Amino acid sequence: MKKIALVTGAYKGLGFEWCKQLGKLGYAVVLTARNFEQANEAANKLKQEGFDIYPRALEVSNEQELKELKNWLETTFGKVDLIINNAGINPKDYADKTKMAKAFYLNDLDAQEMLNVLHVNSIAPLLMVKHCRNLLNRSDCPIVVNISSWLASVSNLTFGGHYGYVGSKNLLNVLNKSMALELKNEGIICVNVNPGWVQTDMGGKKANFTTEQAVLNILNEVISGLTINDSGKFLNYDGSEHPW
Repeated sequence: MKKIALVTGAYKGLGFEWCKQLGKLGYAVVLTARNFEQANEAANKLKQEGFDIYPRALEVSNEQELKELKNWLETTFGKVDLIINNAGINPKDYADKTKMAKAFYLNDLDAQEMLNVLHVNSIAPLLMVKHCRNLLNRSDCPIVVNISSWLASVSNLTFGGHYGYVGSKNLLNVLNKSMALELKNEGIICVNVNPGWVQTDMGGKKANFTTEQAVLNILNEVISGLTINDSGKFLNYDGSEHPW
């Protein structure tokens, strides 16, 4: 039976590339974006290349939509083999710089704005697994990959500010480790991966890796060799462990 992959935040950038590369590997890929028009547009591009792509609308911070997605996955496939929790927000990219400041600078810090970032970047990946847990349990080798960042590392942090993004990715690390420990007896592998500096809207054009290089790095150096003993780890794109 064909393997089933679910990718969040897949309208463009790294998420879109995940769908493309997984399609090449023969997965049936569920491509999600905030609205169906975006998801469908992206899916049609990949369908033209002969890939098995299923567009779905999903706002990852909306738990009702997560429930509806789970029900659709249950009916359509009956299982999920791989979840790529790619969707995320970085306040530095907000067009509204007043809003950006509320999750970036100490003097402007706003609790609700911080919580919004934490919801999307830290909590939503766990809620996705919460709802898809039974579907993952029907896979021969269930894997959850959360796209993290080197900024999640406390020991490597060398500058101040940037509270929303830094805090959310660091929180994702500890939450994923706790989830991995809870799910270990079920054989579900949960890892956080730093993809490196990637040429996306977030990373900019001067970044080290194209989206294709970044995804292939993780597929070849991380996912291909994962075992249950790796669950809970914070890994680099080359398979090495990233400092916490």
